Amino acid sequence: MPLNNLDNYKYWRDEKLKHVISCVESCIVEIINPYKLTTAEKDKIQHLCCYNNFALFEIKPQDDYVDAITQINHQVGLIDYDQHLYAQNNGLSYITQSNDKKQSEFIPYTDKEISWHTDGYYNAIYNQVRAFSLFCVYPAATGGVNQWIDPQMVYLLLREENADVVMALSNPQAMSIPEHKVDGYVMRAQSTGPIFFIDEQSAELYMRYTQRKKNIEFLDSSEIKQAIALLDDLLGASTPYHFEYTMSAKQGLICNNILHNRSAFVDDLEQPRLLLRGRYFNRVYRYNSKYD
Repeated sequence: MPLNNLDNYKYWRDEKLKHVISCVESCIVEIINPYKLTTAEKDKIQHLCCYNNFALFEIKPQDDYVDAITQINHQVGLIDYDQHLYAQNNGLSYITQSNDKKQSEFIPYTDKEISWHTDGYYNAIYNQVRAFSLFCVYPAATGGVNQWIDPQMVYLLLREENADVVMALSNPQAMSIPEHKVDGYVMRAQSTGPIFFIDEQSAELYMRYTQRKKNIEFLDSSEIKQAIALLDDLLGASTPYHFEYTMSAKQGLICNNILHNRSAFVDDLEQPRLLLRGRYFNRVYRYNSKYD
């Protein structure tokens, strides 16, 4: 999907706008049996992820939510999971407040606000997180609200306003994340790459970005600085393509690595907030279905 050709871009833009959804209720799929999705359930999840890059779902109470979510993810094509720090053997991480000093250095394992980002933004371009899932086992007492927006819609909105902005953000040196060391050992090498890019594996437009100010370096150029400012302005705006939702127990999200954030929260002292998160190197794939 080379978007540097204007005709190709216009075709892609028109297809994107033709299928875009702006009502969150239209993106919720009720799943009867997580171990055996119906054709309609699977089709709708894949269709939503194909055109809008996310789908929400609800399931009934389960004896084993970890196994149930793993099975749902497998059935929609998410099998190549990222065995990153704190991920379990099935690829799922337990996102909850942690008393472990090292783990609580990572914001998802605290009750703090998390700014706009894509998952795995610090990964090398050849090792990108292309999809992730979140499932709410227990919500917070208050807060823990998620906002998200499809990165492809961010690209489209920015390009329609000023094509030079997305060109700057596509610079191969646009954003760098320094190496991560623990006790002198390099846990992750430095990662440098564009913010917008066409992923070679899937031929899809992707984005790697974080609004974090710590340990992030942007290319020192006026074009990049202006482009980042316009990007952040857009993320902080309210458009029909921004979503806000607080997942209840037994609700989840499957997506092709959308931009998202999280508000701060306060835990229920008896039942702390717990989400299951999976990160994957493959995406929810394209297919032909009755929805197309």
